[in-house]
Amino acid sequence: MAVTILPLIQRDMTRYGMSTYLAAGILGNIFNCIMFTRHSYRRTPSSIYLLFLSICGFIYLPWSTVPIIYALDHIDPQTQSIVICKTRLYITHTLGLFIRYCLVFASADRFFVTRPNVRIRSLSSVPLAIKLIVIMCIICSLIAIHLPILMNIRDGVCGMFGIYTFIYAIYQTFVIGIIPPVLMSTFSFLTIRSLQERHHDAQVRTRQRDRYLTRMVTAEVIASIFISIPYSANLIYTAFTYNIVNKSPQRVEIESFVSFFGIFLLYLISVVPFYLYISTSKTFRKEFINLFVNFWYKYIIRRVQIVPHNDLITIAPNNGQTIRVRQ
Repeated sequence: MAVTILPLIQRDMTRYGMSTYLAAGILGNIFNCIMFTRHSYRRTPSSIYLLFLSICGFIYLPWSTVPIIYALDHIDPQTQSIVICKTRLYITHTLGLFIRYCLVFASADRFFVTRPNVRIRSLSSVPLAIKLIVIMCIICSLIAIHLPILMNIRDGVCGMFGIYTFIYAIYQTFVIGIIPPVLMSTFSFLTIRSLQERHHDAQVRTRQRDRYLTRMVTAEVIASIFISIPYSANLIYTAFTYNIVNKSPQRVEIESFVSFFGIFLLYLISVVPFYLYISTSKTFRKEFINLFVNFWYKYIIRRVQIVPHNDLITIAPNNGQTIRVRQ
């Protein structure tokens, strides 16, 4: 395959792939928000984390992908305005941190729930989940503040330049590529081990919703880790090859495409949650189907019963009212 076709492949992946991400992700996150705001889920801390994750995903996808798709056929606004340049990446990065660390908290909560120790189980509470989300938002917003300070526009390109490119690669490697996957993997492993230890505990066996929530969170953790591997590997590669100069045009093109591909996969973290939940949790799937069917019959389908009565037609819609029209 000729290297020169990589930009064309990247363009098509952006136009069609990201458009698909955008549609599927927005729809899935809306469904998640509807499900996790129901009374049966609001009482569970993990659901609070997943609800906030879905809200962030709903904002993150259009904020991060629409400008990229728009720039295919128009002038990129972030190359024309320093404010847009700094703001767009800062908010995109911060929302990405919210999503990852919410998933860390959700996996930790699943571990707390499975522990026999009362003090550890008390860490799984809705008020604490809300407090942790607020604290996380403040901390993540502060640790990413270097982006709007050091981002700049040079030669029509909005990005990092000089030594900041190397520093940002190291920062991203730890904050996104190492810490969240390690924490999620650790808590998920401890949760599975704890469930195996308490397999015959009647209290655990009867809490079916908790078991399915654990399955949902675990599935998302696994997906998040595998999706992040190419991006994390590219960050490490970028940090190690920062000092290499005089790269050939072919190498630069390949590295650019690999970097794009890692970011392209990374958007899936905000797209797949709903589809993972509905495929891994029987309870979630049944409740969603019932909710959809009830909505369909209540608001979409209008059962009309037409009964001839002399020269009038009686129409009886679902709301019980009777309307008569003359033939």
